Amino acid sequence: MVYRRCPQCGATGDDQYGFCIKCGWEFPKIDPTKKLCPLCGYDNPEEADFCVKCGTPLMFVNTPPNNTIGPIVIKKEVVGKPESGTSGFLKWLIIFGYLFSILGGLLGLIIAIYLVTRKDPKVRKHGIIQLAIFGFYIVILAVLYATGNIPADALTNYQQLILGNTTLP
Repeated sequence: MVYRRCPQCGATGDDQYGFCIKCGWEFPKIDPTKKLCPLCGYDNPEEADFCVKCGTPLMFVNTPPNNTIGPIVIKKEVVGKPESGTSGFLKWLIIFGYLFSILGGLLGLIIAIYLVTRKDPKVRKHGIIQLAIFGFYIVILAVLYATGNIPADALTNYQQLILGNTTLP
């Protein structure tokens, strides 16, 4: 078994499969009768413990089969891993965010910005969609204003429309 360092990604692993386990780069074949460097492929003398050309350790090259060194397995465990799925609070916040975004209120914009800042990709996706709804409304208002379908007074009297006063001044 030959331990090699992948020249493409730099990962270290044994030559059991002939490919790098991280990126899939195919290792060139090594003749077991020669003391070739696993990194650069240089043919080193028998007494060399390090590659003469690049300095790579040659301690695992041509080791006898009875001296097997198994791979080191590290079990990674995340402490305090969040539960999968969104909480009830965020589900209601997403629903109210859509409601207020469609109605065009400022509260919907605040909820959308809050959802975009969350780490959960599903929640972030809903926040981006709600921001896109606001962007769509802004584009529609700009087009209507540019074409003259909405007078400038309608935009300035927006507070009167919110309060229910539909009479013109």
